[in-house]
Amino acid sequence: MSDDDFVPIPRYDLLELTTPLTSLAGNLTSENIRIITAKLYYSTRFFGAYDLDSGEFTGTHAGIDLKLPIGTPVGALTGGRVQAVRTDDRLGLHVIIEHHHPTDGTFFSVYGHLDVASVRAGQDVTPGQMIGTVGTTGQTTAPHLHLQIDRLADAEPSIHVPYHPSAQPSALEAARFTVHPLRFIQTYRR
Repeated sequence: MSDDDFVPIPRYDLLELTTPLTSLAGNLTSENIRIITAKLYYSTRFFGAYDLDSGEFTGTHAGIDLKLPIGTPVGALTGGRVQAVRTDDRLGLHVIIEHHHPTDGTFFSVYGHLDVASVRAGQDVTPGQMIGTVGTTGQTTAPHLHLQIDRLADAEPSIHVPYHPSAQPSALEAARFTVHPLRFIQTYRR
């Protein structure tokens, strides 16, 4: 496949993503359809509530949800080592990749609700390498990819448990444990 085979990913513009759906659906212009498509694609925002019109820091969702068809290939955001391939009730089948940055420390990318994982713990991966496919495992009602970036919270890496606050965190607390996935990509993409 070439880049021309892929549909462009909608822009993550919080002002557009929090525009009430009712104000867009009544006037289906090409611009409103573009915004509705983005709202559906980014179905849950970074620390957003499970509400299509919610903003960031309105809930406890420590990542972003990307609506994609079952079977869509999922690639590693950047190079690293697969720390775990697990299944639980919340994230379903998920892959956790450990990434080391020379000055910014250790990060963990978490890919949740997978249908299939094509990597194993201890395996080194390269940027974009397929690690699995989108599914509906765990706590989900439709196929999507839960994408989360966690920071190393302890001095020594151990088996990483994805950050999931019991209450809505402040932006300062969230920054201690996580990074917005799209900001991570913008900062570390090479």
